[in-house]
Amino acid sequence: MYWRLAGKAQSTFAMTFAQRLAVATAFTTLFLVGVGVLVRATGSGLGCPDWPTCHGGAVPPASRDSLIEFSHRFTAMVVGFMVIGVAICAWKFYRHVPFITWLATFTVPLVGIQGLLGALTVVRELPPEIVATHLLTAMLVLSCEITVAVAMFVEDPRRKDRPEMRTAARPIGKIAIIAIVWLAAVMWIGGYMTESGAATSCEGWPLCNGSVVPAANEHEVVHMTHRYLAGAFIFFIVPVVAAAWKERKRVRWAAPFAVLVGGLYVVQVTVGALNVWLTFPEPLTISHTVIAASIWFTLSGAAALTFYSPVLATQETRLRKAGAPA
Repeated sequence: MYWRLAGKAQSTFAMTFAQRLAVATAFTTLFLVGVGVLVRATGSGLGCPDWPTCHGGAVPPASRDSLIEFSHRFTAMVVGFMVIGVAICAWKFYRHVPFITWLATFTVPLVGIQGLLGALTVVRELPPEIVATHLLTAMLVLSCEITVAVAMFVEDPRRKDRPEMRTAARPIGKIAIIAIVWLAAVMWIGGYMTESGAATSCEGWPLCNGSVVPAANEHEVVHMTHRYLAGAFIFFIVPVVAAAWKERKRVRWAAPFAVLVGGLYVVQVTVGALNVWLTFPEPLTISHTVIAASIWFTLSGAAALTFYSPVLATQETRLRKAGAPA
């Protein structure tokens, strides 16, 4: 009896550790995005002109740009080790859940691709399309990590599955996924805009140099395309907030989700306007992308909470459909 209880306690501790590591990995990745924007905002992208070394050494020289760039690389390395740790925990403690093990495993090479894009960014001397793709890949990594973390929590035998809550949340999750796709376009264009030098091409907000339509200028077109897409994002945010608020009594996470994602969007629009009015000061530039990543984080969490179904619940559903007793 003692050994059985001890084994159960050890298993519970291990699963709790895996869950916390998965959550910590997701938040550390969000922090990594912030450090990456710091590199971009301060113009430190070539603070280390070579890769993976910095000025030919393992330790960066004591210059501002080199230290900022190297801090991004160091944080990325930490995230890489954490992602590997989550994958190991998934295979050790969640091997009975193929979705968790394979998604956690898939995230490992995805982080590797992200690192290669970072290297290409340095070697090619910051081409805007690669910088933007580097950011978007980080968002995809973030979604995978959030989904793994949610799945680990849902599969915890100490937590009771509530299929009726997932059913009620379905409209929220559907809109959240569509919103993520739209946000991907917004963030890619935003990353391209900043690195291409188009960020300062439009004076004034919401107009661009006094006009709703950009002039026949590549930088103005890129800048206003970002604004148009960001403005249209409200047609996804309002429905998802409304759907979540409507189901707040049946879905326990719906009310805080609605308040958080709605509040983040309002702050995001405000920071975007202030960036233009104040000519992109570093704190606001960093905040703008971090808030966008936080919206992505929140929407990804809602989608995972909606559509992930525990293994036991899935098996019972299949048995019922087959006419066998659950």
